Amino acid sequence: MTLLILLHGVGGQPADMAPLGERIAAAAPGVRIEAPPAALSYDLGPRGHQWFSVDGITEDDRPGRIRAALPAFVDTVHALQRRHGAGPGDTVLAGFSQGAIMALAACADGWLARHVVAIAGRFAPLPQRWDARTAVSLVHGRMDGVMPAEHSRRAYERLAALGAPVALHLVPRAVHMLSPPILDAAEHAWSTPPT
Repeated sequence: MTLLILLHGVGGQPADMAPLGERIAAAAPGVRIEAPPAALSYDLGPRGHQWFSVDGITEDDRPGRIRAALPAFVDTVHALQRRHGAGPGDTVLAGFSQGAIMALAACADGWLARHVVAIAGRFAPLPQRWDARTAVSLVHGRMDGVMPAEHSRRAYERLAALGAPVALHLVPRAVHMLSPPILDAAEHAWSTPPT
């Protein structure tokens, strides 16, 4: 059994991740798929959710905001694992933007999932350790002007140096959105985790 938890970006909603969920469900009908909303209401718009606020965010305060958001994020993942009788070895986290940021940060703290598919995400800061039981697939558009692909390149280099099973998928001409080429790369990454 595999539990796939889809994690939307800042200001987003669970439905944003539906195109990826539908692709994976069609390819692997036995997968159990959940797409929870982030814990907080989006504070820069009338709708949507966020794990942490990006209002006035800086490179200096970003790590603290992520750290403060981790308990609610991990609680959400654990609740879904309990619902499905799943453990870390059964769980895949696939997140876009802030969802990817949270998945990477949580897995840097301990064993939460066997595979992270991080789409247009980043570390803040880069990890000092990594549990090699968690494979990481980094998917990023080369033309992403919101979250530059350099973040995934740096993450790849650090994770490889830490002995993590990691793969980097850079998508030509793709920007910061779940476009068909990004979805193709994410679906491929999900189905072929690095070893």
